[in-house]
Amino acid sequence: MNRLMDTIKKRLGKVRGQAVFLAVVCVLCVILAMLPTGIPLAVPENGSREKARVESVDNSMLAPLGIVYSGTQTAQVTLLTGPYKGQTVMAVNALNSALDKDKLFESGDTALVLVQSKDGQPFSATLIDHYRVDTQLLLLLLFAVLIILIGGISGCGALISLTASVLLIWKVLIPMLLKGIAPIPAALLTVALLTSVTMFLVGGFTRRALTAFLGSILGTALTCVLTIVFGDWLRMDGGDIPYATALLAQSSLQIDLRQLYFAMVFLGNSGALMDLAMDIASACDEVSINQPAITRGELIRSGFSVSRSVIGTQTTTLMLAYSGNFLSMLMYFMAQGTPVIDILNYKFVVSEILLTLVGSFGLVTVAPFTALVSGWVCLRRKSGEAQA
Repeated sequence: MNRLMDTIKKRLGKVRGQAVFLAVVCVLCVILAMLPTGIPLAVPENGSREKARVESVDNSMLAPLGIVYSGTQTAQVTLLTGPYKGQTVMAVNALNSALDKDKLFESGDTALVLVQSKDGQPFSATLIDHYRVDTQLLLLLLFAVLIILIGGISGCGALISLTASVLLIWKVLIPMLLKGIAPIPAALLTVALLTSVTMFLVGGFTRRALTAFLGSILGTALTCVLTIVFGDWLRMDGGDIPYATALLAQSSLQIDLRQLYFAMVFLGNSGALMDLAMDIASACDEVSINQPAITRGELIRSGFSVSRSVIGTQTTTLMLAYSGNFLSMLMYFMAQGTPVIDILNYKFVVSEILLTLVGSFGLVTVAPFTALVSGWVCLRRKSGEAQA
């Protein structure tokens, strides 16, 4: 009975510590949300972005070019937010025959508009795009409810970890990069912070969380080294990353696109490494709890055994995730009859291959890294020792 009570007290202490950490990270998230980025917003004087309902449209000034249009669409819109709520204004929507950027509006649509005022009244409005924030918030709310119902306090930790990750990237990493800080060190620091927050929020201050953190960091470090080495060998210069030309223009050619590409590779793979590291660490910790007399070598071998079972599916998952994003590109190459040898030498294709293979290499190595760390961190030396 005394042993049971001790175990209950220790578990309650662990949950209490995790709850305190959750509260601390929540406060940090609020601070990050309020933290200015130092980058001025592109908002014209006397202008504001508002939600509006499209009442009617005029397409007479549009010229069809196949499935796209050029010209200007005009619309009568009723403002639904802001100081001019309820007023109806004329808005314009410029189309440039760009399928990925152009949008057409119909009566009844809800739009985001840029309203400019003069003498206290709106005098012009520009249709930016369809208003999608409400639907995104609903989707986020459903996800939050589901993860909390299923995961309990760990689910809360995962949700707060996701919030912290978004805020760290938007409020810290991106401003650092725009201000000229070297992308690789900045991304490595961000990954370390994200990994620590995620592991200890989800796993609490436990041996498994520490094990997963160390295993993930080792895998990320190796991924970073491999990215730099093979990126050099493959002559990757980062010129194919999205908005590369615009970034160079905005920074007066100060951003190192090559380093930025390398940072994007290991940052993009860090989430998968965290996932696998926590899987291996949790399995090893459970083995140690249920078999407290297990030796270090046996625990490490158990970790390697679990690793072999999950590596295959994790690597396939990573490959499908990246290839799924570029399915349309692969369809285009096949429809054009492009030789495979050409495809394998295109810079923008090689960048995706490097991303996938280096990420897969990181997954394969993070498993044994975590198994080795678990032999030292998760091992219970005394029979019946409770989880720390």
